[in-house]
Amino acid sequence: MPPIKRSIFREHAIQHYAQSREKDVLPRLVSPPVFLFLWMVLSLCLVLGWLAWDIRTPVYTSAIGIIVGDGSSARTQAVLFVPANQQQVVHVGEPVQLHIGSTDPLLLRTVTAVTATPLSPEQVRQRYHLDGGVSLLVTQPSVILVVLLDEHIFATNYAGSIVHAQMQIGEQSLLSFFPS
Repeated sequence: MPPIKRSIFREHAIQHYAQSREKDVLPRLVSPPVFLFLWMVLSLCLVLGWLAWDIRTPVYTSAIGIIVGDGSSARTQAVLFVPANQQQVVHVGEPVQLHIGSTDPLLLRTVTAVTATPLSPEQVRQRYHLDGGVSLLVTQPSVILVVLLDEHIFATNYAGSIVHAQMQIGEQSLLSFFPS
């Protein structure tokens, strides 16, 4: 009788070896705590991105002007010269932050009048009698804004004083400030 060839390996061991070779084993590139940390960083970045997209910041335009006394009433006015390209965004009733001179406190007022058409620098100089160094305030076509001031600001004391103003003309997303 011919001898029976027996394998030196057990059948169970061969099956176990074959099954382990068939399994897909992914390499462990990062440990579980690092993986969790990376997910938290990604989540934080997404939340910050959403907040930056959602947060609206005010956009301001600046203007310069002078203090004039209104001959028809006792009220003192600030006349502001806004560039003509800003005419579409300035309206009556808009809030204005005024700073008279260099030492007076900030005043919060509203625009009471806006000219319908822009005036040339020469027309502004003639209309408001700007001469000397004050005539250099207006160098381009401008829209005139009138702002009534407090009763305690007298035209006799402040007439001809230079006024710096900031007006909010809109809002935009915080992300729009980043260069594209």
